[in-house]
Amino acid sequence: MKRPIALAAVVLSLGAACSKKGEVGLAPAASSLAASTSAPTTMAWRFAVDARTTTHVDMPGIKEHIQGDTTAASGTLDVVAKNLAQSRGAVRVDLLTFATHTFGNEKDVTQTKHARTWLEVQVDEKVNEGLRWAEFAIRSIDGLSASDLTTVAAVKDADGEARTVTMTAHGDLLIHGHKVQRDAAVDVTFHYPAGAPADAKPARLEIKSRQPMRVVLKEHDVRPRDPLGALADWTTNLIAKVADTADITVDVLANPSP
Repeated sequence: MKRPIALAAVVLSLGAACSKKGEVGLAPAASSLAASTSAPTTMAWRFAVDARTTTHVDMPGIKEHIQGDTTAASGTLDVVAKNLAQSRGAVRVDLLTFATHTFGNEKDVTQTKHARTWLEVQVDEKVNEGLRWAEFAIRSIDGLSASDLTTVAAVKDADGEARTVTMTAHGDLLIHGHKVQRDAAVDVTFHYPAGAPADAKPARLEIKSRQPMRVVLKEHDVRPRDPLGALADWTTNLIAKVADTADITVDVLANPSP
């Protein structure tokens, strides 16, 4: 039973020895991201991110495989149907809704509280609105399976018809007051009533991850904190439990904006 913890201690000591050469540094500080909208000269459809949008967080550590989800979001998306690469937008995820389901019992309540404290989203029952939201702003898009949505063949689905396009969105990710550049490989499915014209505005859209987006905790200064939010030391027990990274997958829902 002691072997994983001993291994973790060895990893920590090796990491400390190499910290000057390879340690991950803090990402640039930022309180918000610049707006991401399509160019004024383009014909874009605006969609509002549905509050029911979810994200899944996967953190496989040495001793524990932490898993959790967020269940609320906001944001806007500008879709340029004739040239999808010009589409822009931002998704804001409410970290106050983050909850773990690692154990499937009451331990998840304690783990959830710890996670929110490390993020400084909710410390000692006090909510920090300045750090509450994680945001991804789209700056460019490539890797499209089709650039013109109107040329994509529609397939029948439960609600009518759908057209799906794969793409990679490149953008800025803001978590815990620190900004990094990240890529999101996704499938975007546009839903229509049956028989809708190819150039019709979709009734709704859904964006799902094709592969996880990796977040490095140290880049965002997400570190151990005591119940009052003060920084705590990494212990061998924590090292054995908590991974250095979190893999994020999304299920974004969006509806036409008036």
